[in-house]
Amino acid sequence: MAFLLVLFVAFLFVAFLLLLPILYSLQAVGSLFVYPRQLKNMFGNRILRRNHALEHATIVVMLEREPGRRFNGFSDGDGFFVQGVRSAEEVDSAAREAARRLKAGEKKLAVHRNCGTTIVAANLLAAVFFVGAVGVGLYMQWPLYLMILGGIVLSLLLRVPLSFLLQRFVTTDPDLSNAEVGWVEAAKPQEMRGGILGVLLAASSVRVRVFHTDPNAVEMLRGDGAAVK
Repeated sequence: MAFLLVLFVAFLFVAFLLLLPILYSLQAVGSLFVYPRQLKNMFGNRILRRNHALEHATIVVMLEREPGRRFNGFSDGDGFFVQGVRSAEEVDSAAREAARRLKAGEKKLAVHRNCGTTIVAANLLAAVFFVGAVGVGLYMQWPLYLMILGGIVLSLLLRVPLSFLLQRFVTTDPDLSNAEVGWVEAAKPQEMRGGILGVLLAASSVRVRVFHTDPNAVEMLRGDGAAVK
């Protein structure tokens, strides 16, 4: 009886592994209805893109000072948050150095490999390759499952290059000529993304306020693609 139970569990496990690529691809297809709109909205908000660029640059500076540490961050219209810090002072110093270096032309600081844009890129690629694999596989009568697996592998290989392109041209803007770091303060639990978990995250997180003096920094994109200042 125990042997049959082990066989049954093993069968379920193998079946799950076989279904996993298909489930992942179907989940990725759903992202086609979400991520393009989010990217479009972010592209139309230069303040958010500039805050995002400064967030990346601040984390890069902090990692230059202490390699091996782990940080997370996210941006909003008022600035950005950095998670995993020891003090507000270390973030304040790094943010001001990052702003100075971005203004001096170090645009590469605005692009980060571990940005959430990489997840977006992986999902978009997986969705496109999945649709392509199904279409080509059915038309050419090629092995569909192997085509889907190949699409997933390609999406994982290309996700970082695509993420860099999206960050460079869509989700960040390193032009901080009309922006200044305001103040750095401890993050409040209600500001964190994570519900109850936000209470724990807030203990090691800070908010960086960023002030923008460019009146044309925000553009709302209409449905026809026209920009409205």
